[in-house]
Amino acid sequence: MAAVQKLLDVSPDQLIQRAIDMRPMIAAQADETERNRQVAQEIIDHVRNGDFFRIYLPKKFGGLEFDSATATRISLEWSSADVSTGWVCGLGIVHQWLVAQFPADTHEEVWGDNPSPMICGSYAPAGEMKEVEGGYSLTGEYHFSSGVDVSNWAILGVFFPPREDGALPIPGFTIVPKSDFEIDDNWHVMGLTGTGSKTVVCQDLFIPAHRRVTFSELVSGNSPGYQDLQNNLYRYPILSLVAYAISTPAVGALNGAIDVFLDSMNGRKTRGAVVLGGSKVRDFQAVQMRVGRAVANLKAAKAMLFSQIEESRSAVMDRGEILDVGGRLDNRLTQAKTVELAVDGLDELFGAVGGHGIHTSQHVQRAWRDAHAIAHHISFNWDALSSMYGQHLLGVEPQGQY
Repeated sequence: MAAVQKLLDVSPDQLIQRAIDMRPMIAAQADETERNRQVAQEIIDHVRNGDFFRIYLPKKFGGLEFDSATATRISLEWSSADVSTGWVCGLGIVHQWLVAQFPADTHEEVWGDNPSPMICGSYAPAGEMKEVEGGYSLTGEYHFSSGVDVSNWAILGVFFPPREDGALPIPGFTIVPKSDFEIDDNWHVMGLTGTGSKTVVCQDLFIPAHRRVTFSELVSGNSPGYQDLQNNLYRYPILSLVAYAISTPAVGALNGAIDVFLDSMNGRKTRGAVVLGGSKVRDFQAVQMRVGRAVANLKAAKAMLFSQIEESRSAVMDRGEILDVGGRLDNRLTQAKTVELAVDGLDELFGAVGGHGIHTSQHVQRAWRDAHAIAHHISFNWDALSSMYGQHLLGVEPQGQY
């Protein structure tokens, strides 16, 4: 009980300040994170010890049950220092919320002995789930499992067997401990390299029946976990909360790149006669314009991000509403548009880094690569998301996930 009281004394502002205080450490390890293709255990331990994994954790397990704006601001800070770290640790935070959607027996299993586990995930339903006595047997490969090397559990997208003959399989999630699966070390990519988003391999794993939640339950506002916990925090539709953990790092990428770029302008001069060698870079109007456009994109992205988060928080947390299709699509549009704004802002900034800026040790080029990698995530395809939103406004059923 004393530990629970200690956690309840932590405020959102204190957690955000702790995240800011971690930025120098995260930035100092960014090169190593990329070389190793995974976030260091040391950083995960700092996140755990700093109470961050308890942001969405139910109070009955010593959690804080804070709002999504707190988690988003923390993700923004970490991602400003290193996008891969912000991505992995932000998912580690929000996956506590996702575990909370499962039945109560799963809560006890995951959090009973360790209320701050690191949890990775692979969302796309895959593999084969066969019904067996007491649960299921699972075989399959699950890609893009960010942070799997430093995780205790993995949430996996699966197809549960249909309830009736001839019916379609039921998409949803299960969760498995790290001791039950293998890791295929196949993460060799141009961006988000440090996320270590490798493949989870399962072979004839027994899955107890209680480790089950369906997609339909996750958008209903009445998941098995909500029925047990009875807190409006757990009534969000899944993508209206979880997807911010992987869209916000793009905004953080732009935020951190602007900071580093402006710091680098102190005394920096051009080289060579082609561009007036020896001139101060900050005096070139082209550089000034690129900085101005990058910052404008950052301001627009932040304003859109936090205004939408507050709109949804007010509806779900304060008024106890279940977001309708329009509310859910508002969040999906915001996630995709803020990623696009971040990428466009980084394109502006990267155009001004010069020859020195292409070295792999330079922060801006890594942020540029990471943000472009985020933009390739299927969840943030701007053509698809803007089309979905237009379909809704035009009275056509939206085609896609929301």
